[in-house]
Amino acid sequence: MTLLRILAVPVIAILLLWPEKGPNTAATAVFLVAALTDFIDGQLARRTGAVTEFGKKLDPLADRIFISGTILALTVAGVLPLVGVILVVARDIFMIVGYKVAGGRGARLRVSYFGKAYTAVLMIAIVLAMAGIEIGGVQVGMWLFWVGVAGSLISGAAYAVSVVSQLRSMKVARQAD
Repeated sequence: MTLLRILAVPVIAILLLWPEKGPNTAATAVFLVAALTDFIDGQLARRTGAVTEFGKKLDPLADRIFISGTILALTVAGVLPLVGVILVVARDIFMIVGYKVAGGRGARLRVSYFGKAYTAVLMIAIVLAMAGIEIGGVQVGMWLFWVGVAGSLISGAAYAVSVVSQLRSMKVARQAD
């Protein structure tokens, strides 16, 4: 199911960039189905005890590819602002590179509830933006997108602080030996 989210990105991008006026129902539907696989996959893994190291590593990466690819396509389609997308994608690249570097030094990154919450907010924002939903003339997806961007940056900073703290503790422990 994790791979389905990655494979959904080019389909969503093609649908978003296909000349269509107004909300893109097909892209929204594909995104929703792919996003639901994230939830279902996690629930199944926990309930059946099938949580694996591979899954723990690939699932967050798939989420980053899924969200970043979709918001990049939404930017090209003129739906989301480039600056917000750059911030999210830069944070995701920072996290992927940081995970590899920190992991190579023995630090362990665990997905936080805040990180999961910001991912959910971004997924909801994407759906609302693709569907063109407005309440009282306010583009709800755009407003929620900026909340997700802020959450992305805050969670990235929290992960960085955690890794730095772990690396310092490990250095102190090595010096004590």
